[in-house]
Amino acid sequence: MTQNKYIGKAIRPREDQRFVTGGGLYLADISFPKMLHAAILRSIHPHARIVSIDTTEALKVPGVVAVFTGEQVRARSKPLRSLVPLPVEAPYYCLAWEKVRYVGEPVVAVAAESRYIAEDALEKIRVEYEPLPAVIDPEAAMNSDAPLLFDSLGTNVLWHDWFTYGDVDGVFRQASRVFSDRVVIHRYASTPLETFGCVAAYDEARQYLTLWTNDQRPGQAMPILSHSLGLANAQIRLITADIGGGFGNKRKPPYLVLAALLSRASGQPVQFIEDRRENLMALVHACNGVMDLEVAVGADGRLLGLKVRDIADEGANLLNPTVHSLLKLGNITNCYDIRAVRFEGYSVMTNKCPSGANRGIGKPFMCFALERMVDNMARRLGRDRIELRRQNLIPPESIPYTTPTGSLIDSGNFPETLNKLLSLIEYQSFQQEQRNARSQGRWLGLGLALAVEPSTSNQSSYILTTRKRNASGAAEAAMVRVESDGSIQVVLADVGSGQGHQTAASQIVADELGVDLEAVHVSPFFDSLVSPWLYTTGNYSNKFAGTDVGAIQGAARKVREKLLSLAAHLLNTAREELELMDGVVRSKKDSNIRKTLQELAHVAYRDLLSLPPEMEPGLEGRYYYRPSLANLPDEQRRVRNQLFVSNAGHAAVVEVDVETGKVSILKYAIVHDCGTVLNPVIVEGLVHGATAHGIGAALYEEFVYDPEGNLLTTTFVDYLKPTAVEIPDFKTDHLESPSPFTPLGMKGVGEGGAIPAPAALANAVENALEPLGVRLGDLPLTPERVWKAVRAARKKTD
Repeated sequence: MTQNKYIGKAIRPREDQRFVTGGGLYLADISFPKMLHAAILRSIHPHARIVSIDTTEALKVPGVVAVFTGEQVRARSKPLRSLVPLPVEAPYYCLAWEKVRYVGEPVVAVAAESRYIAEDALEKIRVEYEPLPAVIDPEAAMNSDAPLLFDSLGTNVLWHDWFTYGDVDGVFRQASRVFSDRVVIHRYASTPLETFGCVAAYDEARQYLTLWTNDQRPGQAMPILSHSLGLANAQIRLITADIGGGFGNKRKPPYLVLAALLSRASGQPVQFIEDRRENLMALVHACNGVMDLEVAVGADGRLLGLKVRDIADEGANLLNPTVHSLLKLGNITNCYDIRAVRFEGYSVMTNKCPSGANRGIGKPFMCFALERMVDNMARRLGRDRIELRRQNLIPPESIPYTTPTGSLIDSGNFPETLNKLLSLIEYQSFQQEQRNARSQGRWLGLGLALAVEPSTSNQSSYILTTRKRNASGAAEAAMVRVESDGSIQVVLADVGSGQGHQTAASQIVADELGVDLEAVHVSPFFDSLVSPWLYTTGNYSNKFAGTDVGAIQGAARKVREKLLSLAAHLLNTAREELELMDGVVRSKKDSNIRKTLQELAHVAYRDLLSLPPEMEPGLEGRYYYRPSLANLPDEQRRVRNQLFVSNAGHAAVVEVDVETGKVSILKYAIVHDCGTVLNPVIVEGLVHGATAHGIGAALYEEFVYDPEGNLLTTTFVDYLKPTAVEIPDFKTDHLESPSPFTPLGMKGVGEGGAIPAPAALANAVENALEPLGVRLGDLPLTPERVWKAVRAARKKTD
């Protein structure tokens, strides 16, 4: 049995020193002899037919080596495949072919001796467009007469389905009251410091492609590359170096395919890295959309049933639509005991940047809609908003609890989360503080939101939208190796993007092998030639606690068992009489009977004839961990779409300047429960960072398109990000409700702040302006939007 010397300890991330002193190896740091640099000419139209492209003058620019158009990539690659089965093949390539479908879509790529030359060559390219009508509103895009993004599909609706769980119609017939609301969510993105990119090097002699990239999901990127380029997986080596922040954004296979094609054509390595304008315009945006809710309420205030009609605006996303809709099924009832649910979902294409993963993906919108509705219902019922929540929370004695959609809430104590939150925000004393402020003409408000934080995606859930079984379950892999000198090497399939994975892995391995933390060395890189990996490999879905920990622990335990067995052989002692501690295997009865790790490694790698005859040389363990909770959809289409559920409560005190609409955060409290805390320093950092993203989404960030489909927010001058000045100090507290289904009882923590923060802040602003009757349905709560709402409310009362 292992002793926890490091698990649970507040250890500062070991990799931080390297990052803050310029020692990180990011994509821009990777360079090769004769490496070319790619630049991309992008569409200036939201929707247009490509009449002609003339690249003659660009090819004449000294230093230009290759120029590709959509016609050329079509001849050299297969279409990129959609996650959702399509009735006919849609012409989707890494460069636009025949049509452009959003502002910023790649049209022509140039590879040259420098980025400057490549950019100059772009100016020589002449593209003749035939502008077409664009559709920006997702509801308008659903109409039969709407302009079509892909003519061959005959519709902009990629997916539409209903899911009914429980006696929804019966519950609504018997309800004492039915409340309805419409909520609109906007487009935003978490904009990591490092933009997306790759370096491709194709070896024609070996017909072998090597790709360096900061793509977060190498396991999913590999089959896309293989299919599009016509290469076997064994002909592709994919390497991920340090990733300068990801948040789900860094997944763009079309750019990988494009760089590979340019390298194959030129015979030289090719680097492409987005500039910030390209990143904001065309990487991915969080899905905007419209949600209609109906809630059935009993005479006693119990929430009996829920109906949701959700329209997700996918933009021009043909690669992986439906993900935002699907993940809403995981938190559709949040932390409330609601037994009947109907969800009608649409994935609709519009002439906007493709949607994609962003911290929390879909779940912030679902939480925002339901937590806003709870406040609204309390107001209309004349109930206290805290007591209405408390009455409907899933009681601790009912956990583990299966939701109507089939999700499992594995551990937690929601009433205690709420109690701690109220204490932390000083809820009781705020009531008097608010009255005093109003008497002085100040508009103070307190808002809160509770949230579940599902993590670790189950690939089986995609069967609900694809209607076929291409993948199922969840898994991750790791390798642990004791080297010949007794030092320990760890290789992860999921190398992380700033979450402290190297430190966390070191803590786990050090405890499993009974060594000092300094003896464990964790590789910061993924390499498909070296790292153990599979389709589910990557840094996504807040899954480190759900799959990665099990893989690390499993690999370390394989090595541990071999060390103990080898030592038992060499010491002529029974295996059960030995223990592994302080870097030695020793007898439990006599600590002088021992073998150091270095001595055992010497035998395993060099003195091979001293090994037991049946023992394989070496001290290396590879482990592919698969959580047992993953399942397939049942006959009622219930499935655990994400496997483990953390929870959080957020509360904010704000002051609103009604003359300008400015919202100032005066206090912010967070209570979080992610099960066993492996490292409090890392957990605290993740909670703070995710909350900062949630605040940005609530108050500042928005991608704005004009009615014609032109993106108006393409720089940080227009697309506002909160800085350290705008982010308040956080008061935090934690609960620890260990999961009975994960190896260490840990659960996800990386998305918890981003999910409830928008709802908590919107509720706070409405609470501040309650005497005016202000109702806010859209985000972000910019000064202009708040000022207009105040003005409209005052006109009603005049």
